[in-house]
Amino acid sequence: MEFLKASRRKNFVSEVLHVVLNMALAAAVFALVASGSIALAFALVIVSKWRILAVRPRYWWANIQANIVDLAASLGIVVLMYTAGRLSISFELQVVLAVLYAIWLIVVKPRSGRRWVAAQAAISLFLGTWALLAVGYLLPLTVVVAGMYVIGYGAARHVVAAYSESQPILVAMVFGLLVAEIGWVEYHWTVGYGTDLMGDFKVAQGAIIIMMVGFLAERLYALHESGREITKAEVAIPVVFTLLIITVLAGIFSSGTGII
Repeated sequence: MEFLKASRRKNFVSEVLHVVLNMALAAAVFALVASGSIALAFALVIVSKWRILAVRPRYWWANIQANIVDLAASLGIVVLMYTAGRLSISFELQVVLAVLYAIWLIVVKPRSGRRWVAAQAAISLFLGTWALLAVGYLLPLTVVVAGMYVIGYGAARHVVAAYSESQPILVAMVFGLLVAEIGWVEYHWTVGYGTDLMGDFKVAQGAIIIMMVGFLAERLYALHESGREITKAEVAIPVVFTLLIITVLAGIFSSGTGII
C-alpha cells in the first residue's frame, strides 16, 4: 500500500514537472522570438528534442522520422511568431501563438489514441505548411517543395503508425509527394486569408487545402483499415465535404485583396 501511494506521488510530481518544463519552453521560445533571436529560438526547439539522439545510432533515423510531426508543428509556430513580429499587433499575436504552443506541448502531443494521433498530424500539417508558405518567397523553390514533402511524409507516417499497415513508408511517401505537388503550385500562386483582427497576418490558402486533403486521406484510410463493409455514404461524405471546401477556396476566395 505504501508503495502504491509513493508511486502516485511520483506520477503526480512527474506530471507537474512535465507541465512546468513545457510551459518554460514555450515562454523561452516566445521571449527569444520577441527579442529578435529567431535562430536561438530554432536552436532551443531542436535542442529540446535531445532524446532523439540519446539512443544507439542505429535508432536515430527511426526517432527522427517519429518526431517530424512535433518538429514541424514546433518550428512552424516559431516561424509564425517571427512573421507576426513584423506587424503592428505583433505582441498580441505572438502571445496567442505561445499559448497555442504550450497547449500543443502539454495537452495534444502526449496523447496516443488514434483520434489524437490524427489531430496531431493535422495540426502539424497545417502549421508546418502555413509557416513554410509564409516565408516561401524568401526561399528557393526546391527548399519549399522538399520541406512540403518532409512535412507531408511525417504526418502520413504518424497516422499509419497507429494501424497495422504493412507498407507504412510507401504510404507516407505517396502522401508526401502529393503535399509537395500542392506546395509547388502554391509557391507560384500564394493566396492568404485574414481578418480585421489579424491585420496583415494571413492564413495561407495552401495550408488549408493541404489540411483538407490530409483529412480526406485519413478518413478514407481509416475506413479501409476498419475491416468492415463500407457504405457509399461513408465515402461520399468526406469526399464531397473536402471537394466543396477546396472548390470554394480556389474558385471563390482566390481573387481580390487576399492574393499576395
